[in-house]
Amino acid sequence: MKILITTCGVGIGHSSRDLALANYLKKYGHNIEFASYGSGLKYLQKYNFKTYSLPKMNFEGHDGEINIEESIKQSKDIPFTFIKSMYKESRIIKKSKPNVIICDSHYSMPIIAKFLNIPCYIITNDLTFGFSKSTQMKSIKYFEKSIRRFIIEITKSCKKIMIPDIPGVIEIPEELKNKTEFIGPLLHYNANELGTKHEIRQKYNINDEDKILVVTIGGSEFGKIMIKNICDISKSIEADKIIIFTGLEVETSSFDDYDSKVIIYEFTHNLVEWMKLSDLTITLAGHTTSMELLSIKQPNIMMPILNHIEQERNSKRMEKTGITQVVEINNTEKLLEIINDSLKNINTIKINDELYSKFLLYDGKKNALNTIQNNIKQIKQI
Repeated sequence: MKILITTCGVGIGHSSRDLALANYLKKYGHNIEFASYGSGLKYLQKYNFKTYSLPKMNFEGHDGEINIEESIKQSKDIPFTFIKSMYKESRIIKKSKPNVIICDSHYSMPIIAKFLNIPCYIITNDLTFGFSKSTQMKSIKYFEKSIRRFIIEITKSCKKIMIPDIPGVIEIPEELKNKTEFIGPLLHYNANELGTKHEIRQKYNINDEDKILVVTIGGSEFGKIMIKNICDISKSIEADKIIIFTGLEVETSSFDDYDSKVIIYEFTHNLVEWMKLSDLTITLAGHTTSMELLSIKQPNIMMPILNHIEQERNSKRMEKTGITQVVEINNTEKLLEIINDSLKNINTIKINDELYSKFLLYDGKKNALNTIQNNIKQIKQI
């Protein structure tokens, strides 16, 4: 079966989880192609799948903060970009000729899929938005209500909305509950497939006794300030090595004033391994990263992008696991205190066993495959 996955390209979290799903679907004989833009497209192009380019969409902001008001002001071109994207997507469909379309937080493709009578599935971990909470502007609150209503109407036409998480952590609008399935996280590795911390350290020639801090900002330029702040305090961090991954939107050459124990890379195919070999991981609060950290029970510090409501929700949810502490992205004094305290007491940081046991019950890749294949069988029988 030919499957086209259309992925939100803001950051690489969507692309990363979709890649995990694509590799799994491929093992079962399905032919996968991708369409995306921005960081997501750059990420996917590093792997062995055919990719198509879509018109770019993005947020406005700087220094670890999304500027909602400026983003909305700049959104005057969104209707044109949306239509342009639909036109491009229709041409991609003609080339790709998919039997099924999967859309990850990308809402123009379902319209085209409906017109062309192609079964379409949506992957999303956010159906309520909430970006207007950071502003008092009535026009923005009205804009959000309109967008939410529009998205609900679009998703009603899809075969299924697949939530890459466990039940009870994401609010589902009443109108979409009969369309929604919690499939569980889409991870590159199941917990039992990764080696031990010792084995992974041997693989990368890192001593067991070294205190290792790993820092990642995924694919977002909003995390650049986080790396800068960590470089500024690096001399005072009580670690033997600080290994930083800047992602695909931030140049490693942007940073030139840091302690000799800091090592900066742009990209790795095996970020989960690096997180597991570390004693402590520092990250933004993206959903995919949250799921990965939870799966490997990795002690971590999360710094959600300011005014990014989804990341704020993710970080609050992760605090309940027992392995996460949350710090504001520009609070370097508090960050340094928590890093050193965590490294000193790392063996006392334990995950909430009840929550983790529930988490392990869900295999997102397997459930997504079953959902799609079962639905296709039903269509063929009609």
